[in-house]
Amino acid sequence: MHLIVLLSLLISFQINASVTASVDQKRINYGQSIQLNLKSDNAAGKTPNLTLLKRSFKIIGSSKVSRPYIVNGQRRTKTLWFYILQPKHAGTLTIPPMTVNREKSSAISIKVIQKRRTKSNAVTKKSVNIPSNTHNIIVQASLNKKVLYPNEMLVYQLTINAPKGSTNNIKVTPPFIAGAIILPLATPTFEQSKIRGKEREIRHQSFAIFAQEIAIYQIDPAQLVFSDVENSIAVKPITLKANNLHFEIKAKGNQTNLGYWLPSPKIHLTQYIEPYKDLNQGDTIRRTITLEAQGLDADSLPLMSAMTHESINMSLEDVSVENIIKDGVLIGKRSETVAMTFNTQGSVNIDPVDIHWWNTRLDQARVATLSAQTFNVIKAPAIITNASNKTLNNNQKSSVATPPPVNTPTTKTSDSTEKLLSENQLNAIIALLFILLVATTTGWLVSSRKKR
Repeated sequence: MHLIVLLSLLISFQINASVTASVDQKRINYGQSIQLNLKSDNAAGKTPNLTLLKRSFKIIGSSKVSRPYIVNGQRRTKTLWFYILQPKHAGTLTIPPMTVNREKSSAISIKVIQKRRTKSNAVTKKSVNIPSNTHNIIVQASLNKKVLYPNEMLVYQLTINAPKGSTNNIKVTPPFIAGAIILPLATPTFEQSKIRGKEREIRHQSFAIFAQEIAIYQIDPAQLVFSDVENSIAVKPITLKANNLHFEIKAKGNQTNLGYWLPSPKIHLTQYIEPYKDLNQGDTIRRTITLEAQGLDADSLPLMSAMTHESINMSLEDVSVENIIKDGVLIGKRSETVAMTFNTQGSVNIDPVDIHWWNTRLDQARVATLSAQTFNVIKAPAIITNASNKTLNNNQKSSVATPPPVNTPTTKTSDSTEKLLSENQLNAIIALLFILLVATTTGWLVSSRKKR
């Protein structure tokens, strides 16, 4: 019986688990905001029904993220909604079950406290400074701006004020925003100070945030994890959160059909062309174009090189992207190297390179340009093969080393005749010696027979 009840509970939980709702905090002061996170695995393009929610809360911002995934070989989509809510009155408020595609989430209760005046405020401020409540650590987060363009860099600055020597025990978790890119800007910096005669250490750390969609975003704040060494509390690590912040992404300053949009306070466009003396038809030289954009992620920088030309074969040999942090400023860098082989002779022109961008300091559209290039290509020299080179060299040698053509055959004939006469004389001498040997031997035999 218990097993049947347990199975039924598990089945009902799985059925209702396709839509879930959560909040970043359930107890707030009146005037503060909370973030509602809603997740659905079966939205099918539907949006949440917010009618009941708007009775108790004012929606001051929202965003949506879709993430595809595969389960048992089937492609599915998880949809996330993020809402920034502000309560309309104090008391115990309820976030009603949220309906998405006829499926509902669970209700959530929120305790909204009405702020008291003067004395209670003084008590609250006094209690905040008690080390047992704050662990003698002050965490403060700030943003460099509240409203910005898509892909424009937002700087999240984190300041940690703690007793001297305790910051080595602190582990920082970066802030989080669904659908945004967050990068560390620089290594943490430290400074020493004294408060009421006690030495303290202030740690500064910053992050770059990039968001694309037009919406109001609630930042899940950075967290500190540490052990309270001063009060000898080592049972569990302590977690502190920075203050809640939010920002807004507004529409682009101008609309283009270029496929990219670059909001930046400064952009630098340069090129390097491989040096050459004479550019012949069929020769190859290399051109490198480099784009540096302040406050932009390198992955968002566009292709700069033209890859088609009627008189040049273009081949993209190398592309490199990197983020450089210089004096706490993020610089996105993209470099492209193209090999150019010239197919025709004469004057060959390459069009200028234009990179359109939005100057966030002036709030105006700008164009970074590389001027047009002209190359004078000459006809390739005649190609001489190895066989023809050898023939030419032999002819040159014979014309210099040998006598005039008339005397050449006479000289060669006399040399061969002298060689032939010498050989005949040698053969005659050998034959004569052989005859003398035969005659002597014959005479000796005849004389010896007569004596007998």
